Amino acid sequence: MENTIVTSSPHLRAASSTRRIMLDVCIALAPAAVAAVIIFGWKALALIAVSVAAAVLAEAITQKLMHRPITISDCSAIVTGILVAYNVPVSAPLWLPAL
Repeated sequence: MENTIVTSSPHLRAASSTRRIMLDVCIALAPAAVAAVIIFGWKALALIAVSVAAAVLAEAITQKLMHRPITISDCSAIVTGILVAYNVPVSAPLWLPAL
């Protein structure tokens, strides 16, 4: 029987950074944003923009208050903001995704 090495995930490792992975996720989510603007109008784009801005601001403020390094440049808050916006109906007021 062959010896098997068991390691923790991820099993495939590359030289990708968190920023690169999050940018790839943003690129993958972009067609859905374009479709949302075409189908629902400019309000969908406004919801996405407000949601992303609120997520980035919340991450920066939280990290500042916790005396941690501010890591908004890794784009993880942008992905979070986009995903929150995709889960809010287009008829929702703009303050809702920010909250």
